[in-house]
Amino acid sequence: MPESSVLNLKNCSYRISAEVEITNKSDHGVIACQGGNMAGWSLYLDDYARPIFHYNWLGHEHFSFTSSKSLSVGPHLVEVLFAYDGGFGAGGNVSLMVDRTEVSAGRIEKTVPLVFSMSGETFDIGIDTGSPVGPYPHNYECTAQIVGVTLEKLDEPPKEIQEKMREGEFRASLSTQ
Repeated sequence: MPESSVLNLKNCSYRISAEVEITNKSDHGVIACQGGNMAGWSLYLDDYARPIFHYNWLGHEHFSFTSSKSLSVGPHLVEVLFAYDGGFGAGGNVSLMVDRTEVSAGRIEKTVPLVFSMSGETFDIGIDTGSPVGPYPHNYECTAQIVGVTLEKLDEPPKEIQEKMREGEFRASLSTQ
């Protein structure tokens, strides 16, 4: 799906929830992602069925939050909770949760304030169809069963930040014409 048709999780706190069913211990691949190698985020399973949340800040800085344990065979809830500091493109704290238990935590020092992609990167479920957001192969298809993915805003940016976002998105749209 194009970025403009997906819930905008920039400049706010958010939750990404994924219900997955692990069918074997080698399940791997992208559960959900948005953007590409120039900016974006990805929730995926590595080759050992460990959940990872990866945030790519404009291709210059990468932040990864990885569970130390593989998911067991069966159903799981994998969640990313991002507590935003506030401001325009500011940082925040990340908590990666599996079945409501924190498995990794840390900080993203700065976030992409406007758009993840000027070149048509998309929001994908089950595979990253564009350039990879994180350190995994192109077309890293998810072999686990994805039951559902939910994106949820936990707050709204203040009006002055919303105005900066509208202005920046307008300028970005002009540059693509």
